[in-house]
Amino acid sequence: MNRVLTLSILFYVLLFSCESKSPSLSDQLKTIFLSRLKRNDSTVVLDSFRVIRIDSIDRKHQLIIDDTIYMREFARVQGQLINSIIEKKKDSIGFYQDEVNYMGTQLDSMNKEISKADTTIKLGLLAICKIQLSKHKRSTERVIRYLLDMNMNIWNSSMIDSSIASMVRKLN
Repeated sequence: MNRVLTLSILFYVLLFSCESKSPSLSDQLKTIFLSRLKRNDSTVVLDSFRVIRIDSIDRKHQLIIDDTIYMREFARVQGQLINSIIEKKKDSIGFYQDEVNYMGTQLDSMNKEISKADTTIKLGLLAICKIQLSKHKRSTERVIRYLLDMNMNIWNSSMIDSSIASMVRKLN
């Protein structure tokens, strides 16, 4: 009877001491990417997903990333202004000129804020991933950046979705 009781106790100790291993960050990011990819186009195949680098993000890094995104938008608006000037669209020229002027002042403010930003407090992670997709014997490859807060919530999900949409368009 003691033997059965001892074995039972040992069995329960072993059963409850086993912990399931949580998926790695790479596996979690791949799963998230696949779900977003399938929502966009279920016929596209993920050939490879590699995490190239993981860095921590502090306030200064966050501002630099925001500035980079803002610069892209600024360049797009400048391009629209130039096209309006070339095509002599007087209504659009004034609008885009005002936008460029306003965005220029915002860029100056962002640059001042970057120079004074805190680098001691970590805000999250930047995971840089290399993705390869294929469809109908065509393939495309891109680097995607995941911005994650300390709770592993994605900050830039709309950018990831637009990157996926762009990759899928290249394959169609």
